[in-house]
Amino acid sequence: MFGYSVSYAQKKVALDWEKPADSKAFNRELDFFSNHNVSYLFVSHPLTADEIASLDSTGISFFVKLDHKFVTANQFDNNSDTYLESINDAKSYYDSSAFFNGIIAFTHSNISQAYLSSQAYSSSEDFFEITGNKVYSVNVHSSSVFSFFEPQSTYPESISSLKNILKESDLPLILNSSWFISALENNTELKNAFEGTSGVDPNTIAVPLLPEQSPKIHWSIVVLMLLWISLAINVATNPTYLETIPRYFTAHRFFVDDIMSYRERSSASAVFLLFQHAVFGGLVTYILSKIFISDTGLEALYHHLPYIAIMGKNYFSLFVLSTLVILVVEMIALFWLYFPNKEMSHFNQALNLFTWIFHLDFILITLLVTVYFSGQSTSFLASILAITYVLIWFSSFNITAFDASKRLGMHRNTYLFKTVGLHTLISGVLVILLLIFNGWWDVLRLAVSV
Repeated sequence: MFGYSVSYAQKKVALDWEKPADSKAFNRELDFFSNHNVSYLFVSHPLTADEIASLDSTGISFFVKLDHKFVTANQFDNNSDTYLESINDAKSYYDSSAFFNGIIAFTHSNISQAYLSSQAYSSSEDFFEITGNKVYSVNVHSSSVFSFFEPQSTYPESISSLKNILKESDLPLILNSSWFISALENNTELKNAFEGTSGVDPNTIAVPLLPEQSPKIHWSIVVLMLLWISLAINVATNPTYLETIPRYFTAHRFFVDDIMSYRERSSASAVFLLFQHAVFGGLVTYILSKIFISDTGLEALYHHLPYIAIMGKNYFSLFVLSTLVILVVEMIALFWLYFPNKEMSHFNQALNLFTWIFHLDFILITLLVTVYFSGQSTSFLASILAITYVLIWFSSFNITAFDASKRLGMHRNTYLFKTVGLHTLISGVLVILLLIFNGWWDVLRLAVSV
């Protein structure tokens, strides 16, 4: 059961094997692995009796993976008996094999703490889970026992990375079996390194010439540049634009008087800002998801929430979805501010009062994108900038409501109740509901943790 404990002086290699359905192909690949010093195999449940016998005959230790993927803590709590029963049944099925090393019970799930703190926990029931790029023993204080190797974008980079990790890593390395077979068939020196009689020697692996990397401009930087270009267009088409920006922040009362007296009639600038704010919000969501959610976490997110993958199961979908949601919420806020106020005879009055604070987005999100692409430790500063964006967005509604209420006289308090009061109340209720019905939080914790 605990045959995974090895001396790390020898470099051990494991393969994540998508076993062929055909028995001849199964045995052919198994012989290939045996001849190239593969120490461990990770295979999916179930295996037939003949397949188990073939594995035993080669002497390669193997782990069996169950189909429990992207399980949240709540799902485990609610179905722990079923999960543990499936684990014990699988153990009983494979225990007769001398080379069976254990069950990989969960893949990219969030169950460790829920299991260790549950009544179902027992030190005699050990199993493993795959989280991130490592395999962990759940009962032994979540200690890692294997590490996955992720091929790079080009073959030479992959070989270079493989050599470095083999030399530096203390954990046995898990390679994708298809990549392993292809790499060895296309690189004689790599094949010889794995065929060595003394085990895998990374020092004998020759690294192909690495390609020169041409600099690439990320699409999010292009979007940011387009937003600044749209600001420049706005300035060029509106002669008073640059004068009005500082007036909003330094002489706010005069700005409001101009809008409410309808001396400032242009709605083009405000429409620009409305869309710019939504796109900036999309960038905030994208950057935060790139910082806190790995590719595996993104897969887990779409596994539980497939309907949000409006542009495919990628990060770009989060950018587009959040942009659209922010735009819709902005429109609701504008109608909410405009219709109860009898002193506003034109919709662009509400539009101008509501959007001009969004000029701060240009500074905040430019900093956010710069911080992200700087490659430094960014999570704390990025979170602060994102929270500031949300606070500005939230305060824009209340600031607009107070500005628009100044000419309402006796009806001012009624208007403030319908806007600021209800806005704060509904926002608070939504937060409370999100905390009560916290299934979304369970999914988010899973996406962030894996």
